[in-house]
Amino acid sequence: MGKINSVLMLSQTFYPAIGGSEKQALELSRALAARGIKVVVLTRRIENAPPRETIDGVAVRRLRTLGSGAVDSIVFMIKSFFYLLKNAADYDVVHVHLASSPAVAASLASMVTGKRSVVKLGGGRGVDEITLSMKTLLGRLKLKFFQFAGPELLVMNNEVYNWLKNEPAFSGLKLRHFRNGVDTGKYSPLSYQEKISAKSALGFENFTIFLFVGRLSPEKRIKEFVETWAEVFLEERVKPRMRLVIVGKGPESENIRKAVNDLGVSETVTLAGARDDLKPYYGAADVFVLPSISEGLSNSMLEAMACGDAIMAGRVGGAREAVVEGVNGCLFDPQSRQEIKACIKKLMSDKTMPLKMGEKSREIAVNKYSMAKVTEELLKIYEEA
Repeated sequence: MGKINSVLMLSQTFYPAIGGSEKQALELSRALAARGIKVVVLTRRIENAPPRETIDGVAVRRLRTLGSGAVDSIVFMIKSFFYLLKNAADYDVVHVHLASSPAVAASLASMVTGKRSVVKLGGGRGVDEITLSMKTLLGRLKLKFFQFAGPELLVMNNEVYNWLKNEPAFSGLKLRHFRNGVDTGKYSPLSYQEKISAKSALGFENFTIFLFVGRLSPEKRIKEFVETWAEVFLEERVKPRMRLVIVGKGPESENIRKAVNDLGVSETVTLAGARDDLKPYYGAADVFVLPSISEGLSNSMLEAMACGDAIMAGRVGGAREAVVEGVNGCLFDPQSRQEIKACIKKLMSDKTMPLKMGEKSREIAVNKYSMAKVTEELLKIYEEA
């Protein structure tokens, strides 16, 4: 065990590309740099991003690759390996975001240099990186290599952690249950009057706002949620004073748009598209919705919790750990329309309920998921790796 002075973050994609993994890589890097840790991010060069820049004290180095798909990944893996060897004196630990080909490069380099390495696993049960890797020969070979090389694997929720821990085929993997963090200073609740103003600024009346933020992909089950939402309005004699706001884009965008039009709920469902600044939406929202059939630990959910929103989520992945039933939200079987409807009706029946639950969400976010707390624990993991 030894004090950590420098960290190399290795990520196949990074800012200005922003997804869940990229956001965590950026926020963790900023938090470490704020503590006086030297942080270098090594990533692929994309679009018109400069080869070198500094973001909030974090040095970013972008490697140029060739081709696309597998060729691109192989080139980046090879270049990353030699970069890690050449610059081994400049970092104490390498932290890889996602267990893709760069994680192989980092693990191999660690065997040569003796440097510590940790790898963050992505995805929820069924779409996690281990499950996906098991479906291909190269993926299975990669897992065998991890068992041999021994990088510390950071698992974002108990569902995946317990599966890997209890499955004999993965007995050689070094597992560590960890979690994503959220900047609870940046994401914070609004006062009652500020929330009303936030709703008005987005063009909503003082209705109860249900909000989804994320990639519109099949496993998120947003189209199915819209269908259930429409059923609730059909069943209620007095139309509820509530709106569903969907922020994001993805392969399901057109199917969701068609469902909204075909079901005649365009007046109660707003498709906001992708947005760079999410704080106005979290501020206006009362309930954050996460109907995924599989999930790791949603960054958007944590941001909504930090902003004081109640949570309505599928009973899967990290949501089962972050949401206490009846305390800061409502959990449901993501494939049960009856359970989803019961949650919606429960949360719309008493306008004070989302407010009280949102206060508990904020409390849980600060006490368990604050970036300050997560960073402190991550440094201990680095030291023990």
